[in-house]
Order: sequence, then structure tokens, then C-alpha cells
Amino acid sequence: MGWRLQEQVDQLIKFDVLTESATSAKDFYCAFYQFWVEATARLIDEATFTLEDQKYFAYQHEQTNVDNRGFLSGAAALGHVFVDEFQDINPLDLALVRAMVKRRRATLTIAGDDDQAIFEWRGATPEYILEPDKFLRTRRRFVTHTLATNYRSPSNIVLRSQSLIKHNKRRVAKQISSNSLKNAQIDIKKLDTLRDSLNYVHKLLNSSISQGTSPSRLALISRKRSQIIPYQVFFASKDIPFCAAEDLQVFLSATFERLIRLLTVKEDADRRRSASNVLNDITFFCDYVKRYPLNKKTKLALKSHLLSSRPRTIRDGIDALADYHGELKGKNVDGETSLDMADAISQFIDAESVTDALLSLSTDFEGFQYDFGKSEEDIFFADPPFLYLAEYARQYEDDFASFVDDIEVAKDTLVYTPPFEDDVSDENLFKRPIHLMTALRAKGKEFDKVVLLDVQDQIWPNRNARTQQQLEAERRVFYVAFTRAREQVTMLLHKGAVPSPYIQELGL
Repeated sequence: MGWRLQEQVDQLIKFDVLTESATSAKDFYCAFYQFWVEATARLIDEATFTLEDQKYFAYQHEQTNVDNRGFLSGAAALGHVFVDEFQDINPLDLALVRAMVKRRRATLTIAGDDDQAIFEWRGATPEYILEPDKFLRTRRRFVTHTLATNYRSPSNIVLRSQSLIKHNKRRVAKQISSNSLKNAQIDIKKLDTLRDSLNYVHKLLNSSISQGTSPSRLALISRKRSQIIPYQVFFASKDIPFCAAEDLQVFLSATFERLIRLLTVKEDADRRRSASNVLNDITFFCDYVKRYPLNKKTKLALKSHLLSSRPRTIRDGIDALADYHGELKGKNVDGETSLDMADAISQFIDAESVTDALLSLSTDFEGFQYDFGKSEEDIFFADPPFLYLAEYARQYEDDFASFVDDIEVAKDTLVYTPPFEDDVSDENLFKRPIHLMTALRAKGKEFDKVVLLDVQDQIWPNRNARTQQQLEAERRVFYVAFTRAREQVTMLLHKGAVPSPYIQELGL
């Protein structure tokens, strides 16, 4: 798991907590673990319990009894422990299972597929299922049984997927065959624009329904969250109810709401309004030009300065901001920060098209950019969707009002679904015509027809994957996505883009 340490160091460098030169284990300890100790103490003081705490305290209880030879016997003991989906467990899960087995002196069976180990981002690793004797240290050595028949996928899906996954070095070699003699339809579609992709998927959906295919069996699967956002807007605008987990819904993002507000303000940039309204909008801009919003003291001082010039339009407010020399997210030496912020806001206000405005926000407004710390609370920061929204917005040209109106309509027709299928009590929710999800959320599901979005290099595999271990992890993610289809899988990519290497590895 050592490579995870470097990932955390890279994150701390990205957010200026560590410098490029300060990357030793000691630097990391000082920057993170001391904070972690304080945070843990705070949780204890507030009697706050996390999901991981539940497992951790259960592990402590079991392990303490093992250390004190408090073994269980009779009716209280378990003769056998069976753990499914073992490839998904993290180090804490592993420790808990090991302690449970030891305290009960039980035998153990683990079941899983190392080729579907795709949750390394949350601490899982295929190493545990690949070398169970090393990590579980049970009294008896493990005997491996391979279930070699696939009962879900058509014959050619199994054949192609095995051709793909064998490129991974760290895995158990298997000879898998399909129980079905049928072949699925496999298509690769090269399309010019995002609009063409939207229309193609819409046509495929209509064809599925007209052919009598159950509408709940068509899925769009992406590698990144931002890829599915234009499809949410598109299907909502067509009044087509879709199914997407709550944590993938950009319409539930407060930051997305703020983006729409900025576009609305831009549309009225030249309209005369009250000075107080202009002040509120200018300070709202200032909150997002830099990574963090203005503090209360700075905001009051800036408003006082702006009020002295009585701005009646947004452009008047920008001019007044440029003349401000007070503290502004730092020292603001010679008013340089004010000028930078005024210039960024002007670039956005002067953008001639919706696409240009969105791209301006993506480059000049740090408060809308990727933020690992905020992404747990708001999907927007996990993968800001500017590039995909900007491409989608090309059809609107300079019609900002129509773009905002369509977004509002999409929000009004939002299909709410809980974040996990286990939480769903209404079976009709999953009879929606189309399902939108990331590859990570597709695991364990199956559909008649699957569309894989943007099957091109830098997305499949993700451009951040550099090491052999990371590249093998990416291949497993694609393997899971590709094997969700029972009748048809279509891979979309843009003309001119470099195709994903996985297409060749599939033998296509």
C-alpha cells in the first residue's frame, strides 16, 4: 500500500501544504498525521462516530479478545466464515475478518474476482485475494477453486474481455468460458461532436423502446462524473426520465447553482440597477475568483469602498473593484490582487458566447476548480464539468437566457434516486428509460445495452495513471464497464481523438 502514501503527498503539494522539495516521510507526518491525531481527539470529545470507526472498534474488541485468549466456543462460535466480494476489502476490513476468524477458530472461505478489484481509491487492493496466505495467516493454507463458467455475458463479450484483462501482469490467469452460445453486438462509433453523441444515444434509446426492449436495460457508463452531466441536461430537456445516483447529480450541487447565478448576472451586466444589488453581485464574483471566499471583515471593507462610487451596473462595479487597495485575500500590494480579480471578472463578462463564458470560469475562477477537500460535500468539485458543459453549450451561441432556462427545466424534471440501489423501495425507479453512471458504480449491475462514453486515450485509461500499478487498475475499471452488457455494447469516441488502447487489446 506504499504507493498510496505518495498519492497523499502529491495532494498536499497540490494544495500548497507541502513544497516539491519537502516530500520525506517526516514532512508528511508533520503535515498530516499530527492533524489526524487532533481531528481524532475532536471526534472523541464530540462523541462523533464514523463508518470506519464502527469497524475499527469492532476490530479492537475482537483482537483484544484474541490477545487475551478470550476465544468463543459452543453456540457463540461460528464454525465457518464466508466473505464475498473479497477483492473489495480495505486493510481495516482485512484486520476485522482476520480477528473474527481467529477468535472463533473458524475455517474461512473468501470469494471474489481479482480482475474486478476497482476500489483501490478507497484503500482496497487485489493483493489480499491474490496472496491470502500472506495476509490472512490462517491455520490452514488456502486451496484455490476457479469458477470458470460465466453465466451473465455472451460468448464474444467473455472472449474479448479476457483478451483485454490478460494484459495485466498481477492477476490469476483463468480460462473463462460463457455459458451462452449467443454473441452480443459490439459497435464502435466515431462521432464529430458531443451533440452527435447525444443524438446517437437518443436514437438508440428510441430504437430500444420501439423494439420492445425493456427501457430499464439501457445504461450510459462513463469513466468520469463530468462526462455524464451533459446527458443529464439533455435527457431532462427532452422530458426523458433518467436514473442516476444522488451523488452523481450535478443538479443537487450548490456550486452548480452558483455557476448558473453568475451566468444570469452576466446577462444583465449592462442593465442599470440599485447600487446595493451591484455590490452583492461584485462581492459574489470575488468569492469565486480565488479559491476561498472573502472573509466577513474583508467583504465589509470592500462593500464600503464600492458603495462610495455608487456603481449602477456590473461594469461600473468592476471598475471600482480595480481601484481598491485594501486587504483582499492577502496583502493586495499596490492593488495587484484587485486588478487581477477585476480582469478575471471582465473576461467572463466580455465572453461573447455561452461556451466562452464557461471556459472563462474554468480557467480564471479558482473557486470553481477541482478541490479534493470539498468534493466529499459537493460533486462539482470532484470533477468540474466545464469542458463538457462548454461543448454542450455550443448550440446556444450567445443565447445565455435559453441556456439558463433549459438548465432550470432540467432541474425541475430531475429524477431523484437514492445513492445506492439497496436504499430503493420503489421498484419503478429502476424502470426508467435510461441509466447514467460511472464505471465504478456499474460494478455488480447488468444491462441489455450499454454505451461506453469517450473511449479514447487520456480518459480510458485516465490521464493521471502513470505507474504500472495504476495502469492495471484502470484496465480493471474498463473491464468491469465492458462486461455489463448482455445484448449490445457501443463504444463512442470523437473523430480526431486518439482511441483508447483498450480497443486494440479487446481485439477490435
